[in-house]
Amino acid sequence: AVSVEPASMELFSLSFYVLCVICAGIQFSKSRGGSAGPPTTPDFKKFQHVYLLVYFCSVMGDWLQGPYVYALYDYYKFTKQQIGFLFIVGFGTSGVFGAFIGQYADKYGRKLACMAYVILYIVSCATKHSPNFYVLLVGRFTGGLATSILFSAFESWMVAEHNKHFYPSEWSTQTFSLATVGNGVCA
Repeated sequence: AVSVEPASMELFSLSFYVLCVICAGIQFSKSRGGSAGPPTTPDFKKFQHVYLLVYFCSVMGDWLQGPYVYALYDYYKFTKQQIGFLFIVGFGTSGVFGAFIGQYADKYGRKLACMAYVILYIVSCATKHSPNFYVLLVGRFTGGLATSILFSAFESWMVAEHNKHFYPSEWSTQTFSLATVGNGVCA
């Protein structure tokens, strides 16, 4: 197990909180200066809030389980090579399928793809309750597929809905900006 010195954790925590205050200050000053983005409509704000809520819940789920997976595999007494293989399967699946999973989302429906993300991620997380290597392998595979969907279909869905409602294209940059900052906060 990896031990962290209390002093280094205190430094990390202090740095994190200082950076959060700085970011909040920058965001606040931008909004007070009127440069928070182009004016929008209440309908667009509702659309944006719904998208961001779903997106943040999804990325939060992805980020929450990440730091604990290695420790879990170590607890199950897998060797470093076995653990490495499990991680390679997950990242490899995401890398391979990420190249074309967006095409399937466009063909069969972006909303359906986002729901598939949820199902695949549930399967991925459920497999972690088993100490069986092959069950965990299935979980890493489904987790890799889910990650590919998370970072392609959700954005594609937002853009398609944005265009469907004829919102001005410059408003999408505001949504992407908030999504990027929020993803960092979720991490």
